[in-house]
Amino acid sequence: MTTVWRSLQYVPAHRDKHVTSSRLAQADGVILDLEDAVPTEHKAAARKALKSAVKAVGRWGADVLVRINAEPYLADADIAAAVAASAGALVVPKVESANDILRLEPVIAAAERAAGREVGATRLVVLVETARGFLSMSASLGASARIAAVNLGNEDFARDLGVEPSEELLTYPRQQMIIAAVAAGVLPLGLAGPATRFDDLDAYRALAERSRRLGHVGATCIHPDQIAVLNQVFAPSEAEVSEALAIVDAARMAGQGAFAVNGRMIDKPVLSRAVGVLDRKSSIESKSKSSFNK
Repeated sequence: MTTVWRSLQYVPAHRDKHVTSSRLAQADGVILDLEDAVPTEHKAAARKALKSAVKAVGRWGADVLVRINAEPYLADADIAAAVAASAGALVVPKVESANDILRLEPVIAAAERAAGREVGATRLVVLVETARGFLSMSASLGASARIAAVNLGNEDFARDLGVEPSEELLTYPRQQMIIAAVAAGVLPLGLAGPATRFDDLDAYRALAERSRRLGHVGATCIHPDQIAVLNQVFAPSEAEVSEALAIVDAARMAGQGAFAVNGRMIDKPVLSRAVGVLDRKSSIESKSKSSFNK
């Protein structure tokens, strides 16, 4: 089944009331954060809490990811704890080169062996947060078969450039991120504009819709109210599914070559997109059924 991460909700790993919230059941995935959301003095406690936190989140059926710290002296301990707790993926911040990923490979593999897990089972989400990381993105995404997705850290990226994270700034780098992601066969995640406010869901929806049109397939969020918006926006609409079914049905009747559907000429790329819409709908339905049965 294709990975479905329409919505990835960030939760501080050391905040039990957030980790145990039933609202997380709506999300495709939950990122237990050991990095920015956890003060330095609480990082050890957050790491220690991962075992119970992963179990608590997992019972809702969401995929469980852990955002580790970038500093090696913290990252290695984070990895060991996350893998031992059976987290499905690690979110790796501040990736600036392929070497950052390659350094983690033996650390993750050793943690998997120590935990009795299959080597290679732990996936990675790459976070690009600097200009240097942006210029090295393609190489970084090709550094490991574990990499499942990439996201651009809007706020950190803009800070590195010394400007505000406006839509004007972010459109080009996000388009480049999407191209690099597709070339590497990983999921392009995120929103093409600032999304730190959670009190205007209409504006948030508009931003998510624009981001989807650019090619993003899901995004992270910081408030449970945003989960339903992302799930809806990053899923095929009824109209899209209906059109895709019509195109696929017409293709079966027409055989090979171009054909017309409702006054529109359909050729191989259009048919391929229609098949992709139906495949994504199926993957979303399968994930929802799996989550319900957990």
